[in-house]
Amino acid sequence: MTSRRMFKCFALFCLILALPVAAQAQTSRVEGMAIQGDYIKDYTGMYTYTSSVNNVGNLVYGELGINTVAGPLDRAVGAVIGDLWEGKYGTWAIHMREFTPQLGQGDVTSSPSPGAFGGDPNSNTNESFDLMWGRKFGTTSLGLRLNRSYARSESDVGIAAPGPLLLSDIKWDFEQGLGTDPNFARNILGFGGGLGFEMSPTTNFELSVLYQSRTYTTRTETGGTLEDGGPATYQLAARAFWQWQPNIMVIPAFKWSSFDLSTKDSTGTTNDNSLKSWQVGASGDWTLGSNDLFILGATVAQNKVDQQEDITSSGFANGTITETFTPQIFAALETHVNNWLTLRFGANKGAWHSIKTENNSATPAESERIKDSPFNMSLGAGVKVGSLQLDAVLNDNLPQNGLYLFSGAVTDPMFSKVTATYSF
Repeated sequence: MTSRRMFKCFALFCLILALPVAAQAQTSRVEGMAIQGDYIKDYTGMYTYTSSVNNVGNLVYGELGINTVAGPLDRAVGAVIGDLWEGKYGTWAIHMREFTPQLGQGDVTSSPSPGAFGGDPNSNTNESFDLMWGRKFGTTSLGLRLNRSYARSESDVGIAAPGPLLLSDIKWDFEQGLGTDPNFARNILGFGGGLGFEMSPTTNFELSVLYQSRTYTTRTETGGTLEDGGPATYQLAARAFWQWQPNIMVIPAFKWSSFDLSTKDSTGTTNDNSLKSWQVGASGDWTLGSNDLFILGATVAQNKVDQQEDITSSGFANGTITETFTPQIFAALETHVNNWLTLRFGANKGAWHSIKTENNSATPAESERIKDSPFNMSLGAGVKVGSLQLDAVLNDNLPQNGLYLFSGAVTDPMFSKVTATYSF
């Protein structure tokens, strides 16, 4: 190692020592432990459990993006203000994003449910606004949410399309435009509401409903129209926080999600497609030492795709795909190494996991079941600079390669995602 590299390493070490660190809940913090946000107490829970916006306090956050070849994507800035007008009119929150997040999530990289089919199928880069409001009434908390993502393209100029036809007088009433499947890029108008109850000095309960109307209309190559065959997408979620022992918090949770992906053309032909997910689980959150955290839990979950046309590249147009976890086990550790460094890691494992496909298009009907045990692990770290908390999801190879300054090995990117939060 050259003397210059040693000097750089020493300077970096001195800089880190000067930075105090405290844990701050963020999307990067949760994703750095490979767990669902339902099973940890943090401000990101307000996206699913809207009544918890009252417990966030005052903060400004910045999603600094996920690393891609094209540069950072999925960036956002938002704020939660609890003392506006001295708190007389409740808590207000606003979120401004590059991408519309997945249903009930704070970004596009976390899923409402576990598994390969647990993600939100919609992709949208035109979120107009996302507003939240909440207020406490004694031991009851109320939270409301309104969000909209919308784009439309209108043209009376002929546009060359695949095939011999020339499309004109086009109105694309969906997010992405010609060349993508509009069924997975719908416009969104969403409403949400939630209630939180202090059941006892040791138990809190949260219940929330999110509803979104997802629509699109587009012209086909033959001059007809294609539109959604049903706009309703919704999620029902409930969880509780039970302080079982002074150092153990038990969090049971339940979620049900439904995405209507049906289509209808100008001839009146409708294809009924849907994705439905449910899960029931619980975690134990142990406080270790002064403020370290260990999480251990399990969830039983299922994702089911029903389709009359192939919306999953499964190779058949009429059938079902059922993914089941019985259960998925997860564990994570967050430790304050000292007063300036926080490290975290976590993993989830499908102990009994299966994907069953049923092809009703074939004669006779065909089915296939795959049984395996998928494993996922994430690493994370946090640092605090003044009042600004920075959390990152680390590259999986970082522990082996180390920093380039030390080993000369390339770890690209070092941080796959970074989030910043300023509390006041």
